[in-house]
Amino acid sequence: MHMYFIRYKFSIIQLVVVLCILMVAFRLFINPANMLTWDVFGYYLYLPAKFIYSDTGISNQEWLQELMAKYQPSTTLYQLVHLENGNWVIKYTMGLSILYAPFFFLAHFIAEPLGYAADGLSLPYQYCLTLCGLVYAMIGLVFLSKILRHFFSRKTSAIVMIIIFFGTNYFHLTIYDGTLLSHNFLFSFYSILIWHTIKWHTEPKLKYAIVIGFALGFITLIRPTEAICILIPLLWSQKRLNYLNNKLYLFKTYYLHIIAASACAFIIIVPQLIYWKSISGEYLFYSYSNNAGEGLDFLSPHTLNFLFSFRKGWFIYTPIMLFAFAGLIPLYKKKNKAIFYTIVIFIVLDIYLSSCWTTWWYAGGSFSSRSMVPAYALLAIPMGYITDSIRKSKSRVFWLIIALLLIALNLFQSWQFENYILDKERMTRDYYFAIFGKTTVTDDDKKKLLVDRSNETAEGFNKVANNYEQKTLYRNYFDNVPNEQKVCVLNDKNQFSPGVNIKYSELTHQNHAWIIGSAKIFIPETYDEALPLFVASFHHKGKPYKYRTFEIKKSDILYNTWNTIELFYLTPEVRSKDDNLKIYIWHRGKKEILIDEINLFLYSPKQKY
Repeated sequence: MHMYFIRYKFSIIQLVVVLCILMVAFRLFINPANMLTWDVFGYYLYLPAKFIYSDTGISNQEWLQELMAKYQPSTTLYQLVHLENGNWVIKYTMGLSILYAPFFFLAHFIAEPLGYAADGLSLPYQYCLTLCGLVYAMIGLVFLSKILRHFFSRKTSAIVMIIIFFGTNYFHLTIYDGTLLSHNFLFSFYSILIWHTIKWHTEPKLKYAIVIGFALGFITLIRPTEAICILIPLLWSQKRLNYLNNKLYLFKTYYLHIIAASACAFIIIVPQLIYWKSISGEYLFYSYSNNAGEGLDFLSPHTLNFLFSFRKGWFIYTPIMLFAFAGLIPLYKKKNKAIFYTIVIFIVLDIYLSSCWTTWWYAGGSFSSRSMVPAYALLAIPMGYITDSIRKSKSRVFWLIIALLLIALNLFQSWQFENYILDKERMTRDYYFAIFGKTTVTDDDKKKLLVDRSNETAEGFNKVANNYEQKTLYRNYFDNVPNEQKVCVLNDKNQFSPGVNIKYSELTHQNHAWIIGSAKIFIPETYDEALPLFVASFHHKGKPYKYRTFEIKKSDILYNTWNTIELFYLTPEVRSKDDNLKIYIWHRGKKEILIDEINLFLYSPKQKY
């Protein structure tokens, strides 16, 4: 892939400087006033909780609710897990908070002198933390350039740098939505880890081992599943022959280095263990237990969707990374097979772990599969080998054109994503091709998207007869109950009505369905307690998720007569097809009420999504 247009004898560091300037320039076009939101708010929450409000357990939520009302960093506090002891555990580990800390203290120091509230979320904090993300991104690019120059010429290294920066979702994630997300920082620490792994295997020195240990610690503390990064220094070898003997010799000769690296990694992780112990009483705490609808299912990966789905498949939206996999061939044939196996084993495990997450598309705010961005620091090596091979081939002009087209596609689709043309969560194959190359979207195009899943408690349903087919899911008129009224009696001893308990696989074969229901409720005139609720919820291994309740407004209640309560429920993206849906009426009071005529109807899409 010879670049004829490069004539100037530049150094790789000059290219890095240019890329860093471009990164800052692009970032300046976007207002950073809303950077500390959603997941980032959770990563960051350790700092204001500890150093501003002295409330690491967030047991007093007044300050937090004030911040939520004033700055609206999130619609809900999904970033926290409530414990029985009254404390709240931050869902995410504190790795990013430690990295944010110097910039947080700078913002806290200048906030009031500049006329802003020193509350943790005012404008100085937003700008200083954005600067933090850019600084770490620059560090990552510097170390990536060092890795590439170790293996390749100046021109090959420059081409690979340009491909990764402009041709992958690194560009969008780092500059736009993900400057403060974990992937930017992980990319930088992976680059640091790989470079010092190379240095230690070239010339084993204690200082390189210490940096390796700190890098391993921070990567794990930022995202615990990234602990597989230990495979890189563990499997790496510069020697072409006698791999096992060479590794055993290094471990035996430099065992003190390995102990030092392990100690450094542990030192980085210790603050998290202390935090968990002080807040929850346990040194190890699984913080994703508050939502049974998501988690790691190691025996049920979504690998094909993760790679090839039009929803957010990595190879669909970042096709240029196929070059990196093609580069494994020359790496295996001509160079160090130990490095080949290191990369292959790591990437296979990384893809597998990423695709084991039940919400494998990783929600909104990401273009392509954002979990793969840190691995680009390692995949840059086979990318360099295929680039070298292409530059020496007769078809290099053809491949140069292909690469430029893929870079242009990535930049254009990044723009589409930012302008809501590429949808953040609801992409389908039909919609992708309907809007391919477009700068506007029609209503007909939008009909090809996945169903719009509301985050609100109450959901509405505009059924179109031609799009959904109806069937009766459940009907109970209580004709067989042993009482004269032939109704269901609920009181303090019998709080739950009969209802539905059905597996998703028995409910529908589509990716969603609507359940619309109604029931008659008789409320006595003297009733002054909590009103009954229509409840719908899915359950994974007995734990509920997508729990919704529906009630009659107190102002609409007619006493001493029958009232109608309605339910509108959209099924969630179920974790397993064996997860079961329960629907019933819950009587929260002690006084007796009557239930009759429960009707539940299922609306399932006719077309396959």
